[in-house]
Amino acid sequence: MQPYLREEKRTVTPKKAMQILAEHGTHISLETAELMLDFLYKLSNLSVSEAILSVSRQKNGISPKNRKS
Repeated sequence: MQPYLREEKRTVTPKKAMQILAEHGTHISLETAELMLDFLYKLSNLSVSEAILSVSRQKNGISPKNRKS
């Protein structure tokens, strides 16, 4: 699987993620940490986009039942 191409600056490095998880008893490889962070950053971007879209729909009076797909 190809890692997510990132444009934004990330504050959590794979090594830092490995360290944080190790402190709680979970040991992962550097490659796994990179994949995990790619997934989490992608998921967080999708969540923020969906939240912004939801607020925009509410302001425009579009309910989920009335919107066109």
